[in-house]
Amino acid sequence: MLFNGAHCRALRLASGRSIKALAAAAKVAPNTVLAAEAEVRQPRIRVAKALAKALGVPLEDLQLPISADGASLPGIRRALGLTQKEMASRVGVSWQTVSRVERGGRAQLVLDWAAAYALTLPQWRRAHAVSRGLVRREAAALTPRLTTQTRGDHA
Repeated sequence: MLFNGAHCRALRLASGRSIKALAAAAKVAPNTVLAAEAEVRQPRIRVAKALAKALGVPLEDLQLPISADGASLPGIRRALGLTQKEMASRVGVSWQTVSRVERGGRAQLVLDWAAAYALTLPQWRRAHAVSRGLVRREAAALTPRLTTQTRGDHA
């Protein structure tokens, strides 16, 4: 599940509370509430539960269902409230392997990976492809482009 920061903010505002007041009620730092509402960071499950309790709503009201169609593996892992190290423990590999696979690298025993991410095999394959595509787009954006004139000089 993904945390719905916009809905959390709407519930907080409807209750007339400030970020500081909600943070105090949930026993978390105000910056944690701010980051969760702005969807800068997915809060850990403990924080999401505390915010839901402080707002008087079930946890499900603050979450969006995971959609593996457009989600990356890191996004799904974070939505599950897991670190790379915790995911590595689930799969039985090192955290470095999780990092490599989440960047689009090959994975052995794909059924084990899909189960660890709480996905079906087709969902895992789509999320893996999304992750690989994100890394490729980031790399392409960082690679300096040759201008037509420069290419012409070397031709």
